[in-house]
Amino acid sequence: MKTVLAALALLSATAVSPLVGQEDSPTSRQTLAGLKGVYVKAWVPDSAEAVRDGLYQSQVQTDMELKLRQAGIPVLSLEEIASTTGQPSLVANVLVVRNSTGLYAYSVSVELFQAVRPVRNPSVAVPAGTWWTGTIVGIAQPRRLADATRGTVRDLTDQFINAYLAANPKR
Repeated sequence: MKTVLAALALLSATAVSPLVGQEDSPTSRQTLAGLKGVYVKAWVPDSAEAVRDGLYQSQVQTDMELKLRQAGIPVLSLEEIASTTGQPSLVANVLVVRNSTGLYAYSVSVELFQAVRPVRNPSVAVPAGTWWTGTIVGIAQPRRLADATRGTVRDLTDQFINAYLAANPKR
């Protein structure tokens, strides 16, 4: 049990602070207004253990893209994002650590990055997190790892969809 708690502490310490990106708030939702779609990227560990236990980057990526398309939000290709204002990218970060008893500690967050320009130097554009779900941390048995993490990513993608649709109401 101590190992699980240590893993959770490690994951919590490595999670992105809300000061880095804006959590889902009225202000952060304003940054979603006018988006014509998003590029999607899922960052999932490629550890042999996690893959053996069914956690695949391609499945997480497909889950996100499917949910967005079902909600009517265009999913942009790499070619399309290069020519899209702000280059909006929706990124899922999945971290997993397996302890000596075989349990996994995991953390999941979803964040929207866009090119932004500093007020003091608007000629420079840098990617920055403008909307963020916060981080969900949990524990899963190996046979439940994929379901737990993929389910969490889907839930957080739903949170983004709700924020996007609130900022971009159908006319």
